[in-house]
Amino acid sequence: MLRRGIALFARSRDFTWLMGAQFLAQAGDGVVQTALAKSIAFGDQRGFDIEGARSPDELLRIALYLMVPYTIVSPFLGVVIDRWDRRKLLVLANGLRAVALAAVALAGVDAVGDLPLFLAFMLTLVSTRIVLATKAAALPSTVGSGELVEGNAVSQLGGALFQLGGVGVAFVAAELVDVEPIVLAGALVYGGGALCARALRRAGETRPGSSFGAELARIARSIAAGLVEVARTPKAGASIATYLWLRFLWSFTLVGIGFVARRLLAGDDLAIAALIGGSGALGAALGFLAAVRLHERARTTARLVLAAAACAGLAVALLGALQAAASLAALAFVLGLGFFVAKISLDTMVQEALGDDFRGRAFSLYDIAYNLAWVLAAGVMVAAWSRETEGALLAGAGVVFLAGLAGLAAWFARAGLLA
Repeated sequence: MLRRGIALFARSRDFTWLMGAQFLAQAGDGVVQTALAKSIAFGDQRGFDIEGARSPDELLRIALYLMVPYTIVSPFLGVVIDRWDRRKLLVLANGLRAVALAAVALAGVDAVGDLPLFLAFMLTLVSTRIVLATKAAALPSTVGSGELVEGNAVSQLGGALFQLGGVGVAFVAAELVDVEPIVLAGALVYGGGALCARALRRAGETRPGSSFGAELARIARSIAAGLVEVARTPKAGASIATYLWLRFLWSFTLVGIGFVARRLLAGDDLAIAALIGGSGALGAALGFLAAVRLHERARTTARLVLAAAACAGLAVALLGALQAAASLAALAFVLGLGFFVAKISLDTMVQEALGDDFRGRAFSLYDIAYNLAWVLAAGVMVAAWSRETEGALLAGAGVVFLAGLAGLAAWFARAGLLA
């Protein structure tokens, strides 16, 4: 997979610049979000780390604050991705936040106040979601049709590594300097992402020009047309539904593991990060590296998706009730492996199923699925999570997931995607 990924960079100039725009966007996220998160007052705490939430109520509160606003605007952004120049959109998504965050850094974090900091934080989140959806829609235009799995694997692995690297840099720098230079450095990284996007020559089909007013009038019709196109294309509809269900398992299990681990490890954040983050990252890395080889051996991509998702669900069902650090580490590893093999394959299926003029709206539905999965997971946590029920809830989530996956498998079969 590594050789094939490197070959993609060598063969396609546009793929290289597209990955540069994405990787620097996520590296900037790692730097800026780590620097800003603890600077923002939020209820009785400081910070917006949804995966590091320490209670079900905190998880739901963060999920609603972060997910609901973007869910409302996401369908409109999907139309923008499909109708307007994706190269310019990538430049704008990275460049606008580079300017905004540079202004925050120069003015001083304490001087601007909590509301501007919150808005700046939200701008980084929304802009990255735009970058990732635009990248997913544009990627087929930069690689051959037979190289989508490799391209998606490189994108997922590279993005994760760059974001983790940004977090590491910000974490170390925070011990040495004030927050403002870190935020300014992150703004410069975003600026680098905008420059990479400017270097793109082709990021999709050329759209007919029209006035801004005409495009606004077209938006409602375009959203409806996108939903109809996805609904009548089983390969796309079933893939997005599967992503929602898989993302729910990921969100619920990852946060649940965190709750249990904090109790077992007496709140030692470093040990918890090593246990959950390290095991999950190792599984995810193996998933990235194995995805291409597994795709070649699977009879169909849909079969690989179902097998990888079932692997993750079985691990949660079998290991979720065990209250031991070793079982939590094993669960995080298998969950990361299964999730990312399935995610890379699902991205590829959506890209293959839809034409270039509908991919932006399809991946905006991905974003809505991502948001709904977090809110659903948080709602279940608030309703039922307790010290007495945590093991049963984790294991039960795996069982419920597998039952739902069986229904999705039937959908795949009826659509002829397993043949």
